[in-house]
Amino acid sequence: MTPSRTSNTDTDTFGIVGRDAKLRQIIEIIKTVGPSDASVLIEGESGTGKRLIADAIHAQSHYCSGSLIRVNCAAIPPNLFEAELFASIEGANGGTLLIDEIAEIPSHVQSKLFRVLQEQKPCRLIASSSRNTTKLLEDSRLKKDLYFCISTIKIRVPPLRERLDDIPLIVRHFLDRFNKQYSKKIRGISQETLFCLLRYDWPGNIRELESVIQRAVLFCSGKKLVPECLPDELQSKALRNIPFIPPLVSIEEIEREAIVQTLARTSGNVKLSARILHYPRPTFYRKLKKFGIRVERVGPGPTLS
Repeated sequence: MTPSRTSNTDTDTFGIVGRDAKLRQIIEIIKTVGPSDASVLIEGESGTGKRLIADAIHAQSHYCSGSLIRVNCAAIPPNLFEAELFASIEGANGGTLLIDEIAEIPSHVQSKLFRVLQEQKPCRLIASSSRNTTKLLEDSRLKKDLYFCISTIKIRVPPLRERLDDIPLIVRHFLDRFNKQYSKKIRGISQETLFCLLRYDWPGNIRELESVIQRAVLFCSGKKLVPECLPDELQSKALRNIPFIPPLVSIEEIEREAIVQTLARTSGNVKLSARILHYPRPTFYRKLKKFGIRVERVGPGPTLS
């Protein structure tokens, strides 16, 4: 997810860019929950856009006239933890308090925080975690009473590798931004470049993609981003994700494996898989029948349009 200059379209609501079904569900949750005072727990890997969702919830609430105060629990020294946390609660009075990395709060401070939130709630509370909170509960890293207090609504933000369909949209957004920032006139990206982006696992999620496109725009000397504009490490990792073709196999076996691997990479998107492999759609369906390949759509796959 990433902020955008436009809003309220099918690909950009509350500054959130994408068409992925899970993403659209999150937007509907924001619309429903935003005007309430219910506490919200946002869970997702680093770089997925948790802060953007918190901003959207704050903007929709009746606390929006107040400030959104962010506390990064992972960055507070242990000896200052209690003082900084409770000072932030007071500072957020009438606004929204965003507690990042809630499980980093020491156990004894979690108990005190729960009591404070039970006795008085002078602000809208949003918490976030880059780790699985269910596992944190099992490992006693997160106290149950605090967890239930902060998670009236729980939102899981999918990592970028689970929403590859949105990569072209997000790339276009970043391309527009960096074209303007660096006075460039890059019109788009080559198909080969897009395939590299789709084959990569994106451990840093949207934040990493933003950095990659910024670099690519800076190094691009033509009208389109080409693979050579991408970092060498990304190119090599993307190439390693291309399936190995064993020796002494028939052309038909290679063709079948290519279809199976492409369908897997696109989450069962038949239309996109046919385009990637340069098959007319009717031919692709005949190939599926011929090779006995059953397509099960796992979720939205990437699109080239």
